[in-house]
Amino acid sequence: MNKTSDVQKASRSPIPKFLAENSRLTVFLILLIVSTVLSKGIFLSPANIHNMLRQYAGIGIMAVGQTVVILLAGVDLAQGSMIALVSMVVAYLNVNGYGIVLPLIVGLLVGALGGLTSGMIITKGKVPPFIATLAVANICKGLATLITQSRPIYGLSKELLVFGRGTIGGIGIQVLVWVNVALLGIFILTRTVYGREVYAVGGNERTAHLSGINVQRIKLIGYAFSGICAALAGIMITSKMDMGGPYVNLNDNVQSIASVVIGGTSFAGGRGSVTGTVLGTLIIAMINNLMNLMLINPYIQQGIIGIIIITTVTLNQRRTVSK
Repeated sequence: MNKTSDVQKASRSPIPKFLAENSRLTVFLILLIVSTVLSKGIFLSPANIHNMLRQYAGIGIMAVGQTVVILLAGVDLAQGSMIALVSMVVAYLNVNGYGIVLPLIVGLLVGALGGLTSGMIITKGKVPPFIATLAVANICKGLATLITQSRPIYGLSKELLVFGRGTIGGIGIQVLVWVNVALLGIFILTRTVYGREVYAVGGNERTAHLSGINVQRIKLIGYAFSGICAALAGIMITSKMDMGGPYVNLNDNVQSIASVVIGGTSFAGGRGSVTGTVLGTLIIAMINNLMNLMLINPYIQQGIIGIIIITTVTLNQRRTVSK
């Protein structure tokens, strides 16, 4: 019996085993092949790939911050509204003669403050993350519309437009920002004490507290980081659209969360990675890109993404229970 099992094990190819253990990479590779075949090679054209990456860079940046929050067994529903608020603030300051540096700094500070506000409500007020961030989302949305009474702001300076439209070495600046934010997220979670504490708090908050970890501080930093990522995305989107809008990309929050969930991060906290989130974002980008190339109705696309989210969460839940 032992010899037979040894022969069977030896006969197994390491490639199927690797793909089985890396299901998201498998899905990514399958989508790559399917998209290339169905689009008759258009998908793999450099122009299409670059356009796809530029289009989803904002969501990718948001998703990095969202990953940290969900690892803490929370969620940030304020990211989309934060983008709208930062968009209005940055555009308002820019068109009113404050240059480019001050608007960018203020925009990032607004994002950090919004994230800290969510974190304070959750940690000090003991309010569930869903309710706390939903409340902050409504506050941000209200402030965004209040700035110019719901009217978009046009006439941004050429210097500001560079962030959403410029390139370095042929690669869009927003794509490069996404890459660097992702690398920063990977470094924080895998190479710092804070990263280890994030997994500890998300895995078992009470045990982490008894171990001497300052749970409130970890959560506050996590939500502030999520807010900063949303602010960065807001700056990129504002620059790309050449306007500050009170309702820009409010629905990106759903795509941000979807990227994290499809990337394998558990809503229960303590399990997941930024690498998985990047793969999740690319999977969503590829699916939407393929549907666009096939001229599928955008409303149907939203429904398909919703089904994918439900399926992924269900499979992750079953995998967690089985373990």
